[in-house]
Amino acid sequence: MITYIKGDIVYKETKQVLVDVNGIGYTVDVAPRIVTDLPAIGETVTLYTYYHQNRENKITLYGFISRDALKVFELALTVSGVGPALAQNIVARLSPVQFQRAVQRGDAPTLMRVPRLTKDIAQVIITKLKKNITKIKLEGDADLEKSGTSDASIIEMLVNLGASELEAEQAVEKAQKVLGDSAERENLLKQALRYIRN
Repeated sequence: MITYIKGDIVYKETKQVLVDVNGIGYTVDVAPRIVTDLPAIGETVTLYTYYHQNRENKITLYGFISRDALKVFELALTVSGVGPALAQNIVARLSPVQFQRAVQRGDAPTLMRVPRLTKDIAQVIITKLKKNITKIKLEGDADLEKSGTSDASIIEMLVNLGASELEAEQAVEKAQKVLGDSAERENLLKQALRYIRN
């Protein structure tokens, strides 16, 4: 099993990245959102990976920039009706903490922000994972109660100001990294606006 790979980026595409590890090239499937966060071509990257082989024996290596994201991907795959493509969409659209919080609170609308994730699947995810979701230890910030800022409402404000939903989510995440989860909503909004305007 390939747990992670570390090497130089040879090229990046919308959904794939080629990584040179000691002269061996690994093609890794990544979400478009992840590609934007990767280092430049020629620089070193570490991707935590999931090895998948389908019924036609096609092998795919899925890559994530954090162990938390990989945990969410693997957890999502335990739910009936969720395959690798949808699990990758979940990781691409929701941060690990957002996913954990949504499941714990039974927040189907947040889960339904994920492309191709229907209301029925959202309810199945909640039913299947709610009991054990808090047992998943996230290395980043697993304290759900500490994150008191309503990032969903800020994302909605940014979308109303003309940003796409993806742009708004990425801007809020960057702002939270800079200001911390205890930041006031007004300051978080101002910081997020800077990333969208740039």
